[in-house]
Amino acid sequence: MTLTEISSHKNMPFPLVKTRKKRIKVGVVANEFFDLSIGRMGGFGWATRQVAKCFSSDPNLGVDIVFLSRESGVGDGSSQNLIHNTRLIPRQKSQLGYYRQIWSEGFDLLLSIDYRPSYSPLFRILPFTPIIVWVRDPRPPEDVEKINTTRIPGQEHIHPKGLAPIDCTPLAKVYNASKWLRRPILFSTPAPFLADKVPGTYGVKPPEVTLLPNIIDIEPGEVVKSEHPTVVFLARLDPYKRPWLFAELATHFPDVEFIFLGQPHHRGEGAWEPDSLPDNVKLMGHIGEEKKLHLLSSAWALVNTSIHEGLAVSFQEALKCETPILSCVNPENVVSRFGIFVGRWDGSGREGMPKFIEGLTRLLEDKELRTRLGKEGRQWVTDTHSRSQFLAAFNDLCTRVGVAR
Repeated sequence: MTLTEISSHKNMPFPLVKTRKKRIKVGVVANEFFDLSIGRMGGFGWATRQVAKCFSSDPNLGVDIVFLSRESGVGDGSSQNLIHNTRLIPRQKSQLGYYRQIWSEGFDLLLSIDYRPSYSPLFRILPFTPIIVWVRDPRPPEDVEKINTTRIPGQEHIHPKGLAPIDCTPLAKVYNASKWLRRPILFSTPAPFLADKVPGTYGVKPPEVTLLPNIIDIEPGEVVKSEHPTVVFLARLDPYKRPWLFAELATHFPDVEFIFLGQPHHRGEGAWEPDSLPDNVKLMGHIGEEKKLHLLSSAWALVNTSIHEGLAVSFQEALKCETPILSCVNPENVVSRFGIFVGRWDGSGREGMPKFIEGLTRLLEDKELRTRLGKEGRQWVTDTHSRSQFLAAFNDLCTRVGVAR
């Protein structure tokens, strides 16, 4: 099919440009960039890093990535910040100077890592630049209500830090204005179940929400599990992850090593302090990718105690390392397929401890079950969330918004 034929095809929702460019420039809009020197280390930042790695590793793909931040305190205020070998343009004191720099970049496309209200000024000053919203962690009112039940043991009368809801409905104004301006704006998610959360989270009901897989590029090779049983927790040690449940679970398995991978973002009252831990619990903090790969590959199980998750990247990385999951959340039925789902437990989650104990006991005692779940999980990740799967979906989205390479 020629470019002219494609642009006039009845199933194409937006007209294509008439000429192809050798390269396209994509502004990746996010509130974190997976670098401790400039902020949080979370799933949004992980996604930005993976996109940058994907395209910078192969210039022949024809995509140039620039990070765009609207968060205060990110970067040093100049346009020469390099994060993951990718230029970062931070929020600047001079608003006019900042806008002029954005305009001068000549972006062909904006890839929005989920959405935060601080992104809107960027969308407004580039009113005709197509947008792909990569929906990572949508939280409609029912999810916000569940999350707000979280309480830290011993701090029951204190509202934990990091739970405050973020009103993402201003995206509806951007979406409606884009329709009037004929600016393409598409929504994609890494998991089908997240599509149902889009209207309640953003106040938008798009005609379609497509899949844009995660880039799970770790390669563990032949997996060898540790001789001594170990289980891992891979997440920030913040209240909505409820790390105290992992520490309490360790008290019931004194002969098993429990390893925290991650560190708190919040401190002080309303945060969880990892003190007085059992002797079989180890705090590793944030570690390098090679060390993380080794620990995930040797672990017997990944334990997740969050009150809420999207499609957790930690689930996919663990499964790629043939490590089954024990969790009280079950996004896209991943846990019930490749691990043990212990049921939903709101609040502090402590009422669910007997189920956690039961589930972990089963995983630790049944090597055949662990092995089967791990291998099936690895195959699922390989088949659905690889770099090639991401690129195929991304290329299709580019074509649909008129930015075909």
